[in-house]
Amino acid sequence: MASQTMIFHVILILMVSSSEALRLLVFFPIYSKSHSILGQGMVSRLLEAGHEVVHVTSFPREKPEPNLTEINLKSQAEKMKAEVEKFEHLKLKNLVGKENFGNSLFFIYFTHEIHKQILEDPDLLKFLSDPKEKFDAVILEWFFADEIAGIAPLFKCPLIWFGSTEAHWQVLKLVDEIPNPSYTVDIFSTSTSPLSFWERIEELYKVLKKLFLIGVLVTPFEKTIYNNVFNKIAAERGVTIPSYDEAVYNGSMLLLNSHPSIGTPFRLPQSAKYIAGYHIDRKVKLLPKEIQKIMNEAKHGVIYFSMGSNLKSMDMSDYMKKSLLTMFSTLKQTVIWKFEGDLDNVPTNVHLLKWAPQQSILANPNLRFFITHGGQLSTTEAIHFGVPVIGIPVLGDQHVNMRSVTKKGFGILVNLAENMAIDLQIAIKEMLENESYGTKAKELSLIFHSRPQTPGDELVFWIEYVVNTHGAPHLRSPALSIPFYKKIYLDLLAVCLSVLYLLVSATRRFVCKRCRRNSKTKKEKKN
Repeated sequence: MASQTMIFHVILILMVSSSEALRLLVFFPIYSKSHSILGQGMVSRLLEAGHEVVHVTSFPREKPEPNLTEINLKSQAEKMKAEVEKFEHLKLKNLVGKENFGNSLFFIYFTHEIHKQILEDPDLLKFLSDPKEKFDAVILEWFFADEIAGIAPLFKCPLIWFGSTEAHWQVLKLVDEIPNPSYTVDIFSTSTSPLSFWERIEELYKVLKKLFLIGVLVTPFEKTIYNNVFNKIAAERGVTIPSYDEAVYNGSMLLLNSHPSIGTPFRLPQSAKYIAGYHIDRKVKLLPKEIQKIMNEAKHGVIYFSMGSNLKSMDMSDYMKKSLLTMFSTLKQTVIWKFEGDLDNVPTNVHLLKWAPQQSILANPNLRFFITHGGQLSTTEAIHFGVPVIGIPVLGDQHVNMRSVTKKGFGILVNLAENMAIDLQIAIKEMLENESYGTKAKELSLIFHSRPQTPGDELVFWIEYVVNTHGAPHLRSPALSIPFYKKIYLDLLAVCLSVLYLLVSATRRFVCKRCRRNSKTKKEKKN
């Protein structure tokens, strides 16, 4: 009876503690609209749950809100944006037929230069150095840079990683071991499982190559930044900072902006959770009157076309833009094209929008399908609203996303090319005539929504869970404590080879000895 009473009190204490407001640091500094949407979505869900949030962002909100403090990195980010815009090879017209940008050495330099400049921002450094700042947990967006892990030890609180893409080996290795590349592809891959013999070799090569580059180029660079930045701040705060490796691999949880209904059903460790869709508004916002009018008057339905927030349709070549307009003019359907500039001779059935309320458009029942670049947010929102897609992947994780979409049957892939209007027209005809894509999109949407909690509520639950369990050490993967050579049994291989060598040597000596003895015996008999 006494034990039951004790258990009841423990449960009651946990319930009371989980209802208390937490103070949380949300670190989403990347100057990218899509990344900002994820950061702002997380902040909104945490504020709705009654928690206090400090948000490190390059996209501050227009109006101040209760319980929200923003560390504004916009000025720093705009400098970086101006530098990036000088790189002509990153514009859409120059990416046709090129290798995925994510596989280049420039991408490694690019991502770490971004984080280096972020960690040099004077406002951020002042904030991190303030000993009055206390937090219950730190949530860090991981974007191919590990050194930011040093933020959590400054506040002596749990670290929660956030992965903005489909799960992949580089982010999963933060909380577990690297998945087997024979059936899991790199985030920048153009392959999809099941892999052929040569594809398996290619995926293994990518992992080994990146591990080598990370070990030789990235990690030493990150350790230098980590030590230069966080040792100084730790001294000012009066805390002891752990080593780089201890900080990086001390994450309590990994929250993933993905879901098996859209992507790959990875074998996740207990400390990794799918929460894709949390950024989507709980209540769909009304369309602006002019867009609502366009969609209402579209007798044959609407096709929505957007290349996302980072890629700009206006950066297409003149031929691509003209050929697409010509092709769209032949359709009965109304086309809404998110286009950042102006065009001449736009057909009457095509409407250009410099800004498009994507979620509200996708929720409209008169939408037939969505032509997209295949970004993680776009494919997630499409499944959320049960909308089939035609994807034109360009770079990053878009190839992986669109191959998953086509494999699952709710979309068609069209390769980026100067004359892609021809292939796009064929895909549009197939999408309009074949109802299976729309049926599959609705089926997967049902799976996407069939969860014990909404993704927003689950996001809040796991963050509170990490705090209430003091970092959730019971969920930590045992793989993190095992060196790589033990995981692949190199030590056993060494023992087996040693034993084999000793056996072969002993056998050889024995055979040689017997041969000499037999030879001696024969000579004696002969004599």
